[in-house]
Amino acid sequence: MTELGAQPRAVRSPKAPLVDRVTDLLRNAIINLELAPGERLAAEPIASRFDVSPTPVREAFARLAGEGFVVALPQRGVRVSEISPADVRDLYETRLLLEPVAIRRSVARSTTQWVDTIERAFDDMMEAGSADLSALSPSEYAAHEEAHVAFHRATMSQCDSVWLRRFTDTMLDNSRRVRRLTLAVRTDFAAIVTEHRAIADACVTGEGDLAADHHSHHLWRTIEAFDEWAATSSTGE
Repeated sequence: MTELGAQPRAVRSPKAPLVDRVTDLLRNAIINLELAPGERLAAEPIASRFDVSPTPVREAFARLAGEGFVVALPQRGVRVSEISPADVRDLYETRLLLEPVAIRRSVARSTTQWVDTIERAFDDMMEAGSADLSALSPSEYAAHEEAHVAFHRATMSQCDSVWLRRFTDTMLDNSRRVRRLTLAVRTDFAAIVTEHRAIADACVTGEGDLAADHHSHHLWRTIEAFDEWAATSSTGE
């Protein structure tokens, strides 16, 4: 097992409650595939690695189970949730149901400040890497992925539904593992940039339906890439 939390997604301040920080570190390790799908998790070794007691680790397990990152099975303990084609399709089809709604509602409440946020988030994502994502170092990829998720969160940040934003945030985090796996097959990086630019442009110009349509197309391309990766993996190619 690699050094857990080596590239933290959003690890909180040392002043934050201990269970919050342990949860952040474990979530990050799962997102970055440092903890593999299906890997068994034991509280004691992780507690020793983080220099904490097992109690906050067990509490973190419970939180992450609620977010879908781990599963607790009778007689089998806690394991990192698997990434099966059925699970990925379920995740992305749910995203297709909710995220276009969040984008439309964001565009409907557009402000000058929000438009500036979209443009800045897109620029940050481009600066973090866009040519060949598979060639990025682990730290560079982590920075790109952070900027990528920040861009998509920005497009939905004006949505007036707290619950909708909460659900979309969780789904965005769960999707990080999927995107990392698809790097092996989705190499049309220029097209990926074009897809993001189309989403940003439609948000900026106040075209909510168009932004939602571009976003849906972007999600379908990821589903197709994962299906291709899964087919290649199952044949051992």
